[in-house]
Amino acid sequence: MEVADVIHFLAQTTPFNQLSEANLGQFSSHINVVYCKARDKVQVNSDRLLIVRTGIFALYSDQQKLLTKLQAGDFYGYQQLLTRLTDNDTLICEEDGLVYWLDAEAFHQCRYQYKNVDIFFQRLFSRRLHQYREKQQGSRFTLKISDVVQQRKVAIRPEQSVQDAAKLMSDHRVSSLLVEEQDKLVGIITDRDLRNRVLALGLPASTQVNHVMTRQPHSIDFHAYLYEAVQQMSQHNVHHLPVMAQGICCGMLSATDIIRSQQDHPVYLIGEIHRQPDVDGLERCSQQIASLAITLNKQQVPAHEAGHIITTITDALTQRLIYLAQQKLGEAPCIFSWLAFGSQARMDQSLNADQDNALLLEKEPTGAVAEYFSELAEFVCKGLAQCGVTLCPGNIMATNPELRLSLKGWSGRFARWIATPTPEALLKASIFFDLRVIDGSKGLFNALQQDILQRTAKAPLFLYHLAQAALQRTAPLGFFKNFILEADGKHKKGLDLKKRGISLLTDLVRVYALSAGITEVNTRRRLQQLAEKGVIDSKDSLNINDAFDLLAQLRWEKHQHDLQQGHDVTNLLDPMDVSGLARHQLKDSFAVINDAQSSLKHRFCRDM
Repeated sequence: MEVADVIHFLAQTTPFNQLSEANLGQFSSHINVVYCKARDKVQVNSDRLLIVRTGIFALYSDQQKLLTKLQAGDFYGYQQLLTRLTDNDTLICEEDGLVYWLDAEAFHQCRYQYKNVDIFFQRLFSRRLHQYREKQQGSRFTLKISDVVQQRKVAIRPEQSVQDAAKLMSDHRVSSLLVEEQDKLVGIITDRDLRNRVLALGLPASTQVNHVMTRQPHSIDFHAYLYEAVQQMSQHNVHHLPVMAQGICCGMLSATDIIRSQQDHPVYLIGEIHRQPDVDGLERCSQQIASLAITLNKQQVPAHEAGHIITTITDALTQRLIYLAQQKLGEAPCIFSWLAFGSQARMDQSLNADQDNALLLEKEPTGAVAEYFSELAEFVCKGLAQCGVTLCPGNIMATNPELRLSLKGWSGRFARWIATPTPEALLKASIFFDLRVIDGSKGLFNALQQDILQRTAKAPLFLYHLAQAALQRTAPLGFFKNFILEADGKHKKGLDLKKRGISLLTDLVRVYALSAGITEVNTRRRLQQLAEKGVIDSKDSLNINDAFDLLAQLRWEKHQHDLQQGHDVTNLLDPMDVSGLARHQLKDSFAVINDAQSSLKHRFCRDM
């Protein structure tokens, strides 16, 4: 083997062209060259990376379906090296050629040393997953952490040594450990920590774990969605997340676990978003959302789960825009929380959702503080609009100076709405009572939310007016259970599934939640907690939830139809465009809304 030829080839092959000349020479020493003749079957069941130098190689699935053809510069084996899982593929040489075999140790060393090499092969792996769509029976976009991680933890005490940690990792074949003190999570330690914080610094093997561990690590709930974990990993640039169940740590999720799960678009789109260097890159990412939505529909993902996915993508866009804004403007002059209201807060965004956001500040917005956050808001809101999240026609955005307030300012505003409510004010203000922190300080946000809930639970006059506001619109169902159609601005008639359906349910559920001091803002989760607390009868809760899901599903399917027909996405549904069964279910759902509104009126409006 001529080493110079290997180095020359690798220097022109992505991603190895990013290695230094010295490293390319060292890297080449780990390569073996094999000549293959046409019709040869290439042995691919070994733990090494194949790099095609010349020739053509056909890759077949275990069902003998042609997956792809590999040519000069293509790779095989990275999927096994990344996941330690074996594929039953067959690789046949179709045209005489040379292949380079790179041993596993050198491959992983290159990944660890060069981040861009690691990213390249993970992206390549994600694209490869598309070739296996027919092999993945029941493939879903909505795997949960519980589908990937077993409730099994490997933990160490903080006073133990790093040598103990290394041995424990080796014995259990894991890349990280939970650090617990009296069964309470106090940190994590990973193989990278041992390498970077111990070996690289020349620390002795007796060094205690608590001196090198990561304290207060980010974590994920056992029942959360997998793409939410990717969101956290990408946002915070971490590769391990402790998994929590009812406040107790029950395991660890790693980036490798996610790769093994063989999820595609939501996971990797979110990862791509967090890697973009500018707004134009984010705009290119956002252009994939429409095709993602169509794929979600083809995979029969329920509307409420699809809404969660769309919202998570909007969250990722917002977080990356805030990061880019701070790269441009510098560090913020004080702690802040970027807030979302309405559907983004409730995690049920649709494809035609607009922006509803604001800023909560540690300091009063005056002078340099006011100027900084004005520029940050302008950058983020314009960026979201460029990415397809339209500007709010009602100006409920952080660019509005009235929505950039300190904790004292926001508390005072909510206090006025709650203490001296008027029907007109609450019609406009009700959206603000569904709020969630998207980026920044959670502590600052929690202080505001707790202040709000303490006030609303003890304010019958406020709840009366909020309930009255929720009763301003009714379901479009006549006395004889006939549909009442309304026209949009283009003279089309139909049922507005949002204004005369979904929003009616979110409005009335909000009243109950605020009366009970429930911190959750997602409508379905609010209903669950209201039933658990006995605030709403469990049967009524289920009926409302079913009606909510049906309306959301019909709207989701209407949006899919609009996308595929090239029409503007709207919420107006002609009932004749759906099946007879769906029309019957629609009438039942509207009847549930009528009954729920009657109960709301009886509960909150009878004594005023």
